[in-house]
Amino acid sequence: ICQSEGLMPIVEPDVSLSGNHTLDEAVSINTKVLAELFKQLTDHGVYMPGCTLKSNIINPGKDCLISYTVSDIASANVTVLEQTLPVAIKTANYLSGGQSLNNAAARLSAINKINTRGPWNLSFSWSAAFQLPLLELCRGKEGLQLDAMRALYIEELKMASASAKGEWDGEEGDGDHKGKKKRKLDDDK
Repeated sequence: ICQSEGLMPIVEPDVSLSGNHTLDEAVSINTKVLAELFKQLTDHGVYMPGCTLKSNIINPGKDCLISYTVSDIASANVTVLEQTLPVAIKTANYLSGGQSLNNAAARLSAINKINTRGPWNLSFSWSAAFQLPLLELCRGKEGLQLDAMRALYIEELKMASASAKGEWDGEEGDGDHKGKKKRKLDDDK
């Protein structure tokens, strides 16, 4: 409907970070979700070159016990894109989905570094990851901290721009998933 009115559809499947699912389980479910999404878009006559994907970065669940490197996460994302994303779709913009800006930037940069086969522009749509640190600057202070907010926003945009080109490295550990430790119950002593 929107294309017939001259608008570009932005499709936004978002698989939650909540839970303890592994990266392999996230790959499996995201592959199924994206494959079905693109089948439905095709079945409904959506013109794919005039469409943008806006989805989650594929990650293990926040409570996953297993640790993964940023490279593991990047490889999982590229694998899913290669299996599901039609080449006619020229851009995919990742949501931050509850990730910190540093983790989202490190992951997007790593994805772009290893995406040598896909013809897509892989970028970001991170309003929450940008806005939350800006709001934090004002917490407990009177009024907006416009100069500090402006400086931080410029730094955030530089980080995001570099990550969209695969040029942002961040600090050691940025983008890694640190597995959650199992809690010992009193009965397990």
